[in-house]
Amino acid sequence: MFCELLRVALGLSQVFPYIPTDKEWQALYTMAHRQTLLGVAYNAIARLPKESQPPRLLMLLWARDAEAICGKNRLMNQESARYTQLFAERGFRSAILKGQANARLYPDPFSRQPGDIDIYVPGGYDKVLELLQCLGIPNLEHLTPDYHDIEFVNEKGVLVEVHHKPTSATYAVRLNKTYDEILKVLEPELENLTLTPEGFYSPSIRFALLMQLVHLYKHALLSGIGFRQYMDYYMLLTHSTEADRQYTWEFVKKIGMRQGCAAIMGVLGRVFKLPEDKMLCKPSKLGCNVLYRATFAEGDFGAKRTYKRNVNVFKRWFNDRVNNLCIFPVAPQYCIYKESKYWINTISLIPERIRRRKIAL
Repeated sequence: MFCELLRVALGLSQVFPYIPTDKEWQALYTMAHRQTLLGVAYNAIARLPKESQPPRLLMLLWARDAEAICGKNRLMNQESARYTQLFAERGFRSAILKGQANARLYPDPFSRQPGDIDIYVPGGYDKVLELLQCLGIPNLEHLTPDYHDIEFVNEKGVLVEVHHKPTSATYAVRLNKTYDEILKVLEPELENLTLTPEGFYSPSIRFALLMQLVHLYKHALLSGIGFRQYMDYYMLLTHSTEADRQYTWEFVKKIGMRQGCAAIMGVLGRVFKLPEDKMLCKPSKLGCNVLYRATFAEGDFGAKRTYKRNVNVFKRWFNDRVNNLCIFPVAPQYCIYKESKYWINTISLIPERIRRRKIAL
């Protein structure tokens, strides 16, 4: 029912073939909130006949949320343009990654629920840090060049992530080599920037396809992803050319992300009915099932994930092993790497466990 509502919101389906009960509408609202898709979902219910809409109080609450999201988008666009200009005045070109750049591809750009501002500034960590210090950004002393961005909350309460690298590493077996290859391909693409009417630079679709697929893959393995992130990628694919998709797929094969890519394509086909000629590769049904179930369970980047407390140490150990095996259809290399590393560490700590007479250290 929730996926059908999303398809109506995006104009992929003209009819919502359900008449939910009040309880079901509440569950749909909760899921839309969990997946950070309240604004998009509201576009669907606003078009329904009055007799098919949610109860009045829920409808008013939903409308209030949608209006707040619209206002937040206006603020994010203004702040994105402001930082673009601030950086340009000091000789730095920049590009808005994900977020507001993706929102421009939506049928209603102001319905996408924004998170933070991701802005890439070339030049490396030292130059970017110096730039932010010149702008008077506080609390930058604790930072490390190892991470790919520098975060701060500005005076308007907006979280800004200034990237000195286009993206963080993928979690494949050939980690460092893979990351170097990603940067080698992404950085030249940042020459193909477009100045948007909103006043900030947006990277090419080809760059976004590469960068955000790596981003999706990483979060799918580590913290979970939500349907908003899948929707973003759906929008990118529908605005891409055959050449863009072929280029991205060749690179995916090179860095060992075939299975993960096929699983993501499966979810896009299942939820948004993305045709196969718009996909990067043939979808994987098994991998799709793994990611689809995890997305409903975890929500937006795993932020709403819940854990049971006071779980027996043996049961927790067993669950960890099973959970790791579950991602095998999505990332077999990473699964083997992670499990091998676990057992190597576990065996190496046996003497210490015996010495302390403890199972869990």
